[in-house]
Formats: sequence, structure tokens, C-alpha cells
Amino acid sequence: MPTVPEDRYVLIEALRRGDVRTSSGVNTGIAEIDACLCGGLALGALHEIAAADFRAVPAAWGYLLALMACVDRKDVVVWPLVPGGAFGVPYARGLKSFGLDPRDFLMVRCRREQDAAWTMEEALRAGAGAVVGARTRGMDLTASRRLQLAAQHSGTPIFLLRGHDDCQQSAAVSRWRVAAMPGARDRFGLFGEPRWRVALDYAKGGRTGEWVVEWDYETLRLRLSAVLADRTERRAA
Repeated sequence: MPTVPEDRYVLIEALRRGDVRTSSGVNTGIAEIDACLCGGLALGALHEIAAADFRAVPAAWGYLLALMACVDRKDVVVWPLVPGGAFGVPYARGLKSFGLDPRDFLMVRCRREQDAAWTMEEALRAGAGAVVGARTRGMDLTASRRLQLAAQHSGTPIFLLRGHDDCQQSAAVSRWRVAAMPGARDRFGLFGEPRWRVALDYAKGGRTGEWVVEWDYETLRLRLSAVLADRTERRAA
């Protein structure tokens, strides 16, 4: 039985009431986060990751890719690029560090932000493996709802970077806020795994929460930071 009504107008009204169910979720690798997400990260849904401030934008991109790496994709990942980004374009070696194959990405160079928004919606309707991008400056509640509806119809997840000063309403089923933290060190004192302080500001049907997490390069999964474990041990001592 379908989980959503077929008629678009009925679907929009159901979405406004909160009656529409998203696809089953996937584990993030952290039980505490999955519990707040009601079992895991929803597929066929819009997820937004915001930087805590402008300097944390690269960290927010990193956490966005870590979340996307949890999803088992069977097709290409569409990533519209708009010129003028402050932190450049995706780097192949950086994608590989998250267990992502650069050959699985279809980078679409767009001249305008409106073109990027159109590309994301069409990629969702075409059933891409996933869609990644940045929220356009003119994206309001109606525009984000169009993306959410397209994601639900196709079962394709979409991950959008949200500006730290973006105050527009959104139809996203989860909204995150990411702050940069000093990375974990290896046994030689060199840079090891990236580390973030992440806050789940909104989870549809779930709970909010805040954690310090790391990316494990060996298992290619998220994990709670060892900083918390060390702190707990020190308190006990």
C-alpha cells in the first residue's frame, strides 16, 4: 500500500498537517542519534545541515557528506555547483576520505542559483541515488516543500547546506547545526579524524539533541567522540 496519496493537492495538504510518512530510515552508526531520528535517517526526505557560523561552513560540508555516506546508494549523486562559492569546489581526495567514489558524482555547473534549484528538483524526480547542494538565497517554505515532495515521490534523499544566517522556514524533516572542533590526533600527534559538535535542532516526529562526533576513517562510519569518554573517566577519577 502506498505511504502517500497519489494526488498532489491531497499530498500537499497532508504534508501541511504532518500526516505524510517518510521512507524507512538508515542507521547513522550512533544509537543516540538514531533514537532521536525515530530509528534512523529518513530516506525520501529533505535534510538540512547549517554551519554554526561562517567559519564552520567546511565543517558543515564534512558532516553533510558523513551523513550521506550512511545511505546505500544505487545510482549517481547529483551535485549542482554555483560559481562564487567562498570555499571552492568538491575535492576528489576529500570525497574518498568519506568512503565516497568521485566517479559516482555528477557535478552540474550552474550559472544561476535558480538553475541549481531546478537541477535538484529534476534530479529527485529522475530518481538519482542522492542529491547534494546548497540552499539558494531565495529558497522559501514553498520551494523547500517542492523538494520535499519530489524526494518523497522518488524515495531519494536530498542533503542541503543551509547558511548560518538563513532564517527562512523549511519543510526539511531534519535540521542540523554544525560547529567545528579540533580534530582527533593519532598516536604520533598528527591529525587523525575530523570532529564536529552537532546539534539536531529539529527532527520530524523525533527529539532534538547535541553530540560531539567523529568520522572513523577505518570503519567509514560516524561515532561518538572519544573526548566524551575521556571526560567521563576524569569525572569518575
